[in-house]
Amino acid sequence: SLLKDGKISSLTSTRYLKDLLGETLQALNKVVYVLIVSAGLLAFVVLYNLANVNISERIRELATIKVLGFYDKEVYDYVTKEIILLTFIGIILGLFAGYGLSGFILKTCETEALIFKVVSLPMSYIMSAGITVIFTVIVNIMTFFVLKKVDIIESLKSVE
Repeated sequence: SLLKDGKISSLTSTRYLKDLLGETLQALNKVVYVLIVSAGLLAFVVLYNLANVNISERIRELATIKVLGFYDKEVYDYVTKEIILLTFIGIILGLFAGYGLSGFILKTCETEALIFKVVSLPMSYIMSAGITVIFTVIVNIMTFFVLKKVDIIESLKSVE
């Protein structure tokens, strides 16, 4: 009956708006989960590639250390300390950059009807750092087996 009045052009119930907003946020949550999984996979691939490049670029040095009598565990510790140090530097820088990036993304997604408040819980930082540490541990375990397979004679014969 209100729409029949010529002064009213549209009518929307608050229940309809609430349901519409709920559906929008559920869809947005799915997108966020896909982004989180993608970021985790990217972090793993980057860590693994950095470790492999580090080993392949320094293969002669690592072979020389083995020839000098270092055990596999000592060579592994030598390489792993660098990876762990770089990971923690990356975590610290990433936490600050992530805060700024999340604010930028939320500002970009805003519309007239939907405005996001940037809220970063401490648990989010703990979880992201923890996941990165877990990936680092996995990569370090994988590099142990790569380092065990270093052929000392072939590595030292190769010309740079």
